[in-house]
Amino acid sequence: MIVNWIYGVPTWEMALVIIVLMLGLSLLGLVVTNRFLHLELRQRHNEFTGFNSALIGVVFAVLLAFIAVSAWESFGKAGDTAAIEASLTGDLYRDSAAMPEPIKSELIGNLADYVDVVLTQEWPAMAIGAPIGNDGWVPLAKFHRTLGSIETVNAVQVAMVSEMLRRLNSLYDARQDRILAAQDHIEPAVWWVVILGAGIIIGLTYLFGMESFAMHLAMTGAVAASLALVIVLIVAFDYPFRGEVQVTPDGFHNVQHIMETAGVKFAHDAEH
Repeated sequence: MIVNWIYGVPTWEMALVIIVLMLGLSLLGLVVTNRFLHLELRQRHNEFTGFNSALIGVVFAVLLAFIAVSAWESFGKAGDTAAIEASLTGDLYRDSAAMPEPIKSELIGNLADYVDVVLTQEWPAMAIGAPIGNDGWVPLAKFHRTLGSIETVNAVQVAMVSEMLRRLNSLYDARQDRILAAQDHIEPAVWWVVILGAGIIIGLTYLFGMESFAMHLAMTGAVAASLALVIVLIVAFDYPFRGEVQVTPDGFHNVQHIMETAGVKFAHDAEH
């Protein structure tokens, strides 16, 4: 599948293929057009062609900028969501450390399992576009049950458990938002608009009549390359958890490091 190839190769390779493909097709189209539309005919309509090219170019540039900004904002939102999820996990760990035994060990163990699942199973799955599965919900459900079984004996414990439940619910929301962000991408209909619009803009450059065909090739190539670069940008940010340009699990690595420093054992460590 083309999407798997796009996000399975280095970004520079993906960008090179898109740019070369657009340049090749654009210049080939100009060569063909130049053989069938006489130079004198095109020169007589340069003024009208220039006016229409400018008008359509502005409209398409606004549309392309909107799509690029939307992809960038979705990427940034996915990063913020992952950071919030990791932060909430760290907050729950610190709260759990203040609980009496054996509740403390159970809660911390559940959080350690959750972090381990996120880093070793979910992030690699998101990187290749595979289903995340339900393994990550299991340790959170255990954490919820353990937290709900605590018998509070004073107002301090009541307040603490209530705050942990609030943060746990926020963690549920952040996790769900991350899963949805991993599945979110630009719709195929939008890509068809981008491709057809780029084709129209490049096609309009064919209608100019220029004395130097080499200069005409250079100008058409510049337009095609500029459009290709914007498309590369959109592609790079389309899937926030895939490819070289992706949201990284740095927040969860930080939480895991804090836990390991405190002596918490993780499942992948136990296997080794």
